[in-house]
Amino acid sequence: MIEQIKYKNYRAKVKKMSVKQAKKENAFGLYYPTKSTIFIQNNLNPKNYLNILFHEIAHFIAHKSKTKLANKGEEGIAEFIGSEFSKIFLQNPKLINIIKHCIKKNENN
Repeated sequence: MIEQIKYKNYRAKVKKMSVKQAKKENAFGLYYPTKSTIFIQNNLNPKNYLNILFHEIAHFIAHKSKTKLANKGEEGIAEFIGSEFSKIFLQNPKLINIIKHCIKKNENN
């Protein structure tokens, strides 16, 4: 698991969340803007882990960029997502290793 995500001049900690806490929150992952922390449930399969991680990173990006996506239309949203995730990957090279690890684990299952 990655310990933090960098985006522009911001950082969000990434922490594990117990299955019990996830059930209590009714979520596999959470982003707490006030704490700049992403929580992801323990023991997710690789596909779900990546899905939840990217989902919560998207919340982090949306919060820190302060961009209103509602008025951008499909092409504008696609451009925004591509551009901002490019920044995430360039600032967080360890994230590529996590993706590769999840792919290998998924192939072995």
